[in-house]
Order: sequence, then structure tokens, then C-alpha cells
Amino acid sequence: MKKLCVFLVLLFTAFDLCAQQTNTQKPTAAVMDLEAKEGVSAGVAASLSDYLRVQLINTQKFDIVTRENMEEVLKEQKFQLSGCTSRECVVQVGQLLGVRRMFAGVITKIGATYVVTLKIIDVESGKIGKAETEECAKCEEDALLVSMRNIANKIAGLPVQSGVVSQAVQPVPAGISGAVKEVTWEKDGSIMVLVPEGEFTMGSNESDDEKPPHKVYIDAYYIDKYEVTNQQFKRFVDETGYKTDAEKGGGGWVYDGKDWKQKFSASWKDPFGDGVGISNKMSHPVVQVSWNDAVAYAKWAGKRLPTEAEWEKAARGADGRKYPWGNEWNGKNCNFADRNTDFSWSDKNVDDGYKYLAPVGSYPAGASPYGVMDMAGNVWEWCSDWYDKNYYKNSPSKNPQGPSAASYRVIRGGSWNNVAVNCRSANRDRDGPDNRWNYDGFRCAASRGE
Repeated sequence: MKKLCVFLVLLFTAFDLCAQQTNTQKPTAAVMDLEAKEGVSAGVAASLSDYLRVQLINTQKFDIVTRENMEEVLKEQKFQLSGCTSRECVVQVGQLLGVRRMFAGVITKIGATYVVTLKIIDVESGKIGKAETEECAKCEEDALLVSMRNIANKIAGLPVQSGVVSQAVQPVPAGISGAVKEVTWEKDGSIMVLVPEGEFTMGSNESDDEKPPHKVYIDAYYIDKYEVTNQQFKRFVDETGYKTDAEKGGGGWVYDGKDWKQKFSASWKDPFGDGVGISNKMSHPVVQVSWNDAVAYAKWAGKRLPTEAEWEKAARGADGRKYPWGNEWNGKNCNFADRNTDFSWSDKNVDDGYKYLAPVGSYPAGASPYGVMDMAGNVWEWCSDWYDKNYYKNSPSKNPQGPSAASYRVIRGGSWNNVAVNCRSANRDRDGPDNRWNYDGFRCAASRGE
């Protein structure tokens, strides 16, 4: 994908439905995530599905169930959405949700052309009521979003409009209970999720440097929904001419299937230093970036790295859960190494087919309570704080920033080569600010007023 197609998804459905209520009863409906086929990552498909959901709401033809309400109901019913692509399965989802219509579709890339197919399924009869197709040749990011709007209008029986979609960051309405509050950050095109102000429990009793568990109050802030990708980092480098620490000298550390080795040829452009590069991995998280490199990117984007406290709250929410998805371990919710703990990986013996890194957003079932993706496994993520093993014993109770100085910076979340204990939301680790590995990446944050 020439650019990562993740743009403004501002879902305040409750407000929108109330404001647009008419005397005519609109059919209730729910939207399945587009099935990602050849050439499209699951993360991109999920982001486009969110945008499609908004466009279907905007047609004013349907009462659309929010993603959060849909997931909540299915969780209560212990229904697993993963792999639900058949018409029979989609109808079953509609029955559980109590809606009259279901939207389901596929997005694929054929050569340089994206093809989106969307169909309406009548839940009562199980029949396809209508199907539409939209093609987008040699798409730029704006054009593919227009395709999402066009297919929503087509299937709703409305005229197709011309023009591009605004990239500007939109204000988030205050006081919308239960709504997802997401914006697109204009500079780097990232989706950012609003984490509300409030208190949460930070730390745990499972490791000395996580003790004691303590209450922390955090002001509202935004955090990237996904880890920064190769595509986004390339945009930063192309615009600024920035040279990473690895490129300046020394390369980076690489896991070769048996052991870790320093490779002078390794960099963000070639994470394994093997000449393969990243040309077909633009939706993967950028790695071989130091803390210094992550800070440089964040400054370019007009953002910053999250504090350790902000990172942990975004990962576990306010209910003290152990992992982003809950208290029970489920390795299928993230990209990590326990499936083959000797780390002798090959494509055929990894359950999901990913060798080492996975595209961002590939594990939607592992989302945090706020909808933040990939906060367990895939890559370790740099935080702004210096690391101090004993910091929690005397840390501030409001907006802690970490110690004033130390030797290492905090990293969080575990990675593709870690085991389950490293993927806990309270787990802490550290690394030197100029170190780089093919398992270290990052995401950015911004205060609400920025």
C-alpha cells in the first residue's frame, strides 16, 4: 500500500442517531469487518471497516450498532468472531445482536487496483438483499477512503459523490457516553485513541520492579491506535533526511533463528540485515529504531512518546486487568513466541503464518479496553521515562513522568520473541536509549490540548 490507509474514524453513534432521529423507523444493522484478501493487511482492513461504518451512519438509512456494543454483546455470548466469513456465520452474528441487516464484504488488491465488495444480508431470511462493488486503481489514501464512502452510498441507494476526504483532525464531542473517540493526526496519518482522564491501578505484585500496585490519576490524552509502521517512518525520513542511530554506525541486533548477533548492515530499512528489506512489509511496525530515533519521529509528527503510566493505562484500562484483553492468557490474541519457545521459527510452524513481526492490527481480539491494538507482543515499545527499579515506591499519584535521570529508558509490551509473562500490561523492562533491535518499536501520544 502506497500509504497506510488509516484515517479519521470518529464514532459517536449515540449522538448521531439521536440528532438524526426521524419518524421513519430505520432498520437496525451491524457491520462485519471487511475480510482482508491478497495484498491487504488485517490492520488496514479493520481501519477501513471503521470508516465504512461511519459512512453507513452518514447515509441516514440505517441504525448502525457501534463496534463496541457489537463486541460487548458477542463477548457476553462467548461468540468468537475470528474466521466468521460465511453467510451462515454472519447471519448468526446478526441474530445474537438482534439486528435486521448485516453488512459483510471483502477488500482485496489485484495488481495496483483495490476492489471492495459489500453486501447486505437479511438476518431473518439469510438471503443477500443487495451487493455492490467499488474499484480503486493505483489508490492514494484519500481515494481509497472515497471508495469506502462511495460503496456506502451505493448500497444505501444514494448518489455517489465526488471529491476527497478531509485529513484534518476533528474535535471530539464531550460527554458522549460509550462512544469511541478517535481522531486522525494530520502529520503522520495515524489514528489516535482518546484515553479519558481518571484513576487506574498501576503495577502488580508479580515482579519486584512492579511493586507496589498503586493508584495513579492520569489526565486525558491521545495515544496511537497502532504501532508506528515502516510506511509512516519512511514518510518521516523522506521528508527530513533523518539518519537513525543504526545508520550512523553500528547497525543493530538481529535474531537469526538461533541467536542474537550484531549486524552492521541492519537498520530500519533492513531489520535483519539480510538485504531483504521492507518493501513488502510497509504495514509492519518499524524496528531497529532507538529511543533517540523514536523521539525524533514524535517531534516531527508534533507528538511525543507516552509516559510509562500512560502506556500502562492505555493497555489495561481502569479495571486492573492483567492483559489488554482480560485476565486470562490467550496467545492467539497477540504475536508472541510461546507457540515455539526454542525460537527456531519458520513460517510453517507459526500458527498465524507470521515469521517474527506481524502487520499492525493483525490481532483485533487482543485490543485494549480503549481499542488500542498490539499492546502485547509484536514489538517492545519505547516510553518517555527513564527506568528505575524502585520508582513505584515513591512515584507521584498524578501524571508521573518517571525519574529525572538514569541509564536506561523504559520499554513496554513484550515482543514477538517473548513469552507470556513479558506480555502482561504491568510488565516493565528497559534498554539503552541508543540501542536498537529488531524487536524494538514505538507508538506516540499527545496531550488532549495539543
